[in-house]
Amino acid sequence: MPRPLNLIVLGTAGAGKSSLSSSFGKWIQENTGQSVAYINLDPGCDYVPFEPDFDIREYFTIERIMREEKLGPNGAMIRASERLKENVTQLSRRINEIEADVKMIDTPGQMEIFLFHGGREIAGLMSGTTLSLFLIDAQIAVKATGLTFAQLLGLSINLGLGVPTINVLNKIDLVKDELANIEQMLTDAEFSRKKIIDESRGVMIDLALGISKVLPELLPAARIAKVSAKTGEGMIELYDILHEVFCACGDLT
Repeated sequence: MPRPLNLIVLGTAGAGKSSLSSSFGKWIQENTGQSVAYINLDPGCDYVPFEPDFDIREYFTIERIMREEKLGPNGAMIRASERLKENVTQLSRRINEIEADVKMIDTPGQMEIFLFHGGREIAGLMSGTTLSLFLIDAQIAVKATGLTFAQLLGLSINLGLGVPTINVLNKIDLVKDELANIEQMLTDAEFSRKKIIDESRGVMIDLALGISKVLPELLPAARIAKVSAKTGEGMIELYDILHEVFCACGDLT
């Protein structure tokens, strides 16, 4: 696998980004012998389940910005993203100086702020090979409409960051009884559309159906990783999919 490998972990609030960064990083260390560094880019978190090798909170935090600039939480988050973008060259240099085979890069819960305010710049300045992991909460994916809109977000991340994106279904331990349905929706377009019609009402049907018809034309053919950051299930599948991405673009070494 190319070295260093940067894995930018994104997802909606509560999708399990920090937990996945920690558990997948540990799995890589224990099962492949590769060294792993942990990067925290969330200035608003109180706790992360790993020891950061780089922590954006050394530069600024949401709480400090709120206090110093008399801003509310949302305004402080926007201001933090502006600071990230203003200092992206310096911050990227520090991250690149960290020696590790794999760098797990944990991002803010407000995914759209990172995506449109500094995320692309960070991704572009990373040395080595950079991929993004977009986490989909499996509890949202049990509904066809939720899964469809999540896949659209994954496409937006692919375009917004400008790096290959792997969709990762997280928290599968919470949806064991629904996992077969989710897998069928992912592989059977007609089944997914039928589920959308059964679940939705009014204009939501037309919107979700329209998106579901367009997505296969825009999304590259790829498996979705199904994991549980809590139990460790599916980590080998996720690691294998990383290899498939490199094979597809000719970068596997």
